[in-house]
Amino acid sequence: MSYDAALNTDNGYYDISIDADGDIATQDSFDTALLMSLFCERRALASEVAVTHHRRGWIGNGDFEIGSKLWLYEQARITRDTINGVNTAAKNGLQWLIDDNLIESINVSTSVVNNSISINAEIKRFNSAVEYRYYDLWSNTGDN
Repeated sequence: MSYDAALNTDNGYYDISIDADGDIATQDSFDTALLMSLFCERRALASEVAVTHHRRGWIGNGDFEIGSKLWLYEQARITRDTINGVNTAAKNGLQWLIDDNLIESINVSTSVVNNSISINAEIKRFNSAVEYRYYDLWSNTGDN
């Protein structure tokens, strides 16, 4: 069963693939769902960002918000609090995949290599298949 839009990365960017009929090509994967869940911007709460027009948020969000709050950490120094916050934001952004019974479970871990924060996602599907995804976030944010 095809759940997700097939992505074309031939040009170095993510782009939606078109099939021979002119429709959006699909694939049995969660790549688009994962990218949107992590990298679309979920609106920040007043307790997180005081200035209303700085709270961002994805224009497509309404009653149901897709995306994560990873953007809150893009200018942060790499500290234990930042790493923990990135991990929590990633888990929260992906939780809907479990809530909507699209996947059985997801294990998210965050690592730092060469002053770059990375997210590792291990997705367990109901058919017992396991998929791994790796996303390199920000480089050279320093460590102090």
